[in-house]
Amino acid sequence: MKIAGPLTLALVLAGCAFPYAGRNLPQGTPMAEVEATMGKPKETIVDSAGYTVWFYPSAPNGRTTWAARFMPDGRLLNVEQRLTKENIARVQPGVTTQKQVHELFGPPYLAYPLPLLPFQEWDYRTLVDNRYFDYLVRFSDDGVVREAYLLHDPIYDVGAKGN
Repeated sequence: MKIAGPLTLALVLAGCAFPYAGRNLPQGTPMAEVEATMGKPKETIVDSAGYTVWFYPSAPNGRTTWAARFMPDGRLLNVEQRLTKENIARVQPGVTTQKQVHELFGPPYLAYPLPLLPFQEWDYRTLVDNRYFDYLVRFSDDGVVREAYLLHDPIYDVGAKGN
């Protein structure tokens, strides 16, 4: 059995698409080139401003969601990491809607009804101040955020048992 050499390995890796690589793409890049660089998005939406947005979540193991936003002519407007503490601060209970949360963060890692409570909860895995969190957003039946909070699991802390 022959093992691939370094050049073959480099060519294979170069052919792989990585969402993180999209952050350096210039504004105006065509969709096809964005897809060649970032890969196929997990989800595509047209947001309330009329922009097409491609989402690249990295959960369950990762803690990022990259979003590529396109102008109506199909050219790239920007690529940004959406799961940030600045964006989390934009979610206001009693004001922000489920549609707005979806447009901001993309698809949740998990979405489920809460037993014994009249809420649906969305779970986004994120990294805030170099610590692992689950960002939990609870919606009432009318599609409005009722609660939103960061839940830290200390098992991920450096020096915790098992790390």
